[in-house]
Amino acid sequence: MKKVFLLFMLIYISAAGYQLGAMSPDSLSHIELEEVIVSGTRAGANTPVSYSNISMSEIRRDNAARNIPAILQTTPSLVSFTEDGLGVGNTYLRIRGTDATRINVTLNGMPLNNPESQEVFWVNLPDLSNSLQNIQIQRGVGTSTNGSAAFGASISLQTTGARSESYGETSTAVGSYGTFSSSSAVGTGILDNGLSFDARFSRVIGEGYIRNGTVDHTNFYAALSHYTDKQLLRLSYIKGIQHTGITWEGVSEEQMKDYEYGRRYNPAGEYYDEAGNRLYYDNETDNYYSDIIQLVLSREINRKLSLNAGISYNYGYGYYENYREDRKFSEFGLDDQIIDGITYSRSDFVRRKMLENDFYVANLGLNYSLSSFKLTFGGMYSYYDGNHFGRLPWIKNWVGDESEIEWYRNIGTKSEFNIFSKVDYQINDRLSLFGDLQFRRVIYKLSGTDDDMKDLTGDFIYNFFNPKAGINYNLNSSNRIFASLAIGQREPLRADLKDGIKGESVNPIKPERMIDYELGYHFTGKNGVNLGANLYYMDYHNQMVQTGKLNDVGYKLMENVENSYRTGLELEAAVPFWNNKFLLDANITLSRNMIKNYVAWFDHYDNQDNWNWEGQISKEYGNTNISFSPDIISAASITWQPADIFYLNLMGKYVGKQYMDNTSDDAKSIDAYFVCNLSAGYTFKKISIGTFNLQVYMNNLFNKEYVANGWAATDTFSDGSSINWIGYYPQATRNYMARLTLSF
Repeated sequence: MKKVFLLFMLIYISAAGYQLGAMSPDSLSHIELEEVIVSGTRAGANTPVSYSNISMSEIRRDNAARNIPAILQTTPSLVSFTEDGLGVGNTYLRIRGTDATRINVTLNGMPLNNPESQEVFWVNLPDLSNSLQNIQIQRGVGTSTNGSAAFGASISLQTTGARSESYGETSTAVGSYGTFSSSSAVGTGILDNGLSFDARFSRVIGEGYIRNGTVDHTNFYAALSHYTDKQLLRLSYIKGIQHTGITWEGVSEEQMKDYEYGRRYNPAGEYYDEAGNRLYYDNETDNYYSDIIQLVLSREINRKLSLNAGISYNYGYGYYENYREDRKFSEFGLDDQIIDGITYSRSDFVRRKMLENDFYVANLGLNYSLSSFKLTFGGMYSYYDGNHFGRLPWIKNWVGDESEIEWYRNIGTKSEFNIFSKVDYQINDRLSLFGDLQFRRVIYKLSGTDDDMKDLTGDFIYNFFNPKAGINYNLNSSNRIFASLAIGQREPLRADLKDGIKGESVNPIKPERMIDYELGYHFTGKNGVNLGANLYYMDYHNQMVQTGKLNDVGYKLMENVENSYRTGLELEAAVPFWNNKFLLDANITLSRNMIKNYVAWFDHYDNQDNWNWEGQISKEYGNTNISFSPDIISAASITWQPADIFYLNLMGKYVGKQYMDNTSDDAKSIDAYFVCNLSAGYTFKKISIGTFNLQVYMNNLFNKEYVANGWAATDTFSDGSSINWIGYYPQATRNYMARLTLSF
């Protein structure tokens, strides 16, 4: 019924919004209509929040077949890292120390985060960057948006719009470790009747730096648009197919000395035959298929009032496939097997942990503007239906039939109603006020059994009211200062609620609350100089932080800490010099990220011989550093562009020391690192078939052996001893990429 309803809404909006224009709109109205689509959730020039805009040219310049977190690594307070070591496979980001589960992401104003994990898995949308026209990152709570609450940042993505003229483009890239990327795009331009069609297809394959870090990704994007001078109606479709080798387990220092693979070692799929030979299961993989359909309407009702509306449907299906050696049948709810008179209580298994989900979204926004007054109203309703189940396609010691055995299934449904109103009031030429009120209602229901056969029945209802206010003062045409105060609240994640339902958590996870204080300054010079400074204090109650542990499918386990804060100073500078042939672009974040009176809980066992679990014990640590929150993050680049046809860019990124849990234990930390990348581009003289552009990339220029991420856990024993379990994610040493693009 939900799919029928979605189809009806698609037809209704198409019929209501479609008006055949006598002539195509001019370029200015085209741009304005594109901006209306995301205007309700984005910050403007005088909005009192800290934000960064990334243009299409910047996205294209930094895109070397890598996922979006790697492309954004030069923006303030952002740390990106990858499991495969190259940024082509599973790639993640943190902003101001907060992980991706608390970073809101929207695509054309509609939520992209998975409602259960509240995270965007960028690898599931391979090569999405080539279909984007711009990105905005708001740090902190930011302005109200659709979808999951922003607790460290929000990222707004806008797909490419139609061009005024027809075009074509094909691109091929080759790089280290078998990386190969190909992409083709075509567009009709805006025709006389206002219609346009754009499409892009891309493929990325590679071996990865880490063993089994293989990628085989496919992406398709298509958009059918209709423009008049006052309206844009667009139907778009994104198809993502990803097949990635499992790389989430990480490696210990000892494993990085492996005789065969060294730093590239990965234990995923490893097992031993009866002769003791080390073997690897060939299909230790993560697979996902996603389809995103969006219909958006942008309309200027009159000179003061504009409307944007949209509906979207996201379908996802995927599974992990793992080899599990010498596991008990009882772990999967199965009886022991008798084969030729021998009873087997254990066996080797191939397991698949699978999911299938449907995500429906409808949103509406109105923008009303007067000379000194702007009001924005927005609302959204979403419904998510997630089905989780596990199957066993192969069992070594098995006397039953060959069909797959299902050992668990559970269903989660989540609905959200979100409404917000924003007001910008320009008191005079210099002073403006900003207000923002948001209400979110979330209903989440779980039923069925988990992979350990425990019941997961539970209902959760959350109501959040999130007010925000700010002031902006223009000292003159070049200098402005701003200040804001914002409250954010958000619900726990599915995985954390599961543990509470099953009684496995000493302290069941609670919703978290944060008050975000921001004070900023920005200078814009007539010669292109841009300087910025932003001071923030983020005061948390029941903040969810990473424990440092992972579950068996690589998920980051979380815990509440009652009182904690993040405070820092973000400095930015963009300075052109030597007749604008050089551009220095730099930023640095100096921060302090602390938990007050932290109490850690550890799994406790009798001894290291028997490993009989005796529950959990606690230890008080006082004030400690929040995990994965470096005190210093900095990026700097210098670009030499003597002419439009050529550029040379040198970029450096520094990330300070990170603790992998919340105990501030140096034994469970990642050393600070500095990495440098070099890139260049040259556009050849246009010939009859089109224009060629060559880009070359040298990543990790100085061949640094560094680790960008990891995990840590501690077990304790009755005799007072303990063991630390640590996994690291080594990043690739010096590697190369070259891309050749033909535009016509």
